[in-house]
Amino acid sequence: MRRKDRQVTDRALISGMLDMTEVLHIAIKDEPYPYIVPVNFGYEWTNDKLIFYFHCAKEGKKLDLMRKDPRVTVNAASFISYAEKNYKGHRHDYRSVTASGIAEEIVPDDESFLHAHELLLAHNNRRMHPDDYPVMHQISIWQITCDADKVWGKAEIVPRTLEEIPFSI
Repeated sequence: MRRKDRQVTDRALISGMLDMTEVLHIAIKDEPYPYIVPVNFGYEWTNDKLIFYFHCAKEGKKLDLMRKDPRVTVNAASFISYAEKNYKGHRHDYRSVTASGIAEEIVPDDESFLHAHELLLAHNNRRMHPDDYPVMHQISIWQITCDADKVWGKAEIVPRTLEEIPFSI
C-alpha cells in the first residue's frame, strides 16, 4: 500500500468498516479481463483468517470461473462527499476493506451451510424465517477464506476507535 498513513490493520476496526458496507465485490480471474461481480455477504474472523460468505445461484459465470481458479480478491467500500464543507481538512472520506483468498463452495447438507446462511442474514439485519428453509436448497453458498496478512483496510480519515468508523455528517 502506497499510503501507509491511511492503512487500517486493527481487526475490530476492519470489522466495523465491513459492518457499514452492504456489498462485497469479488474479482475473479477471466480472460482477457478480470471479472468483477457484486454480492451481499456475511463474514467472520476465525483465528488468523477472515472468512466471507455469499450466496448465489447454483450455476453461472462466476461459479464456473471460481471452480477453474479459486483465487479471488474482494473489496467492500463506502464513500461520503463533503462537497459543501470541509471535514478535518478533507472534501471526502471513505472506508475500504480489501482481501485476497480462496473461494470454495459449502456443501448444502453440511452444518457450516446453515452457519454461513445465518451470518449472511445477520449482516443484512435479518434472521432465519421458516420460509427460508425450502429456499436454502435452491441456492449455493460459498466462502472466501483470507489469511489475515492478505487483509487490509484503508480510509481517507483513518478511524482510531470504533466510534470513529461511521462517517461524520
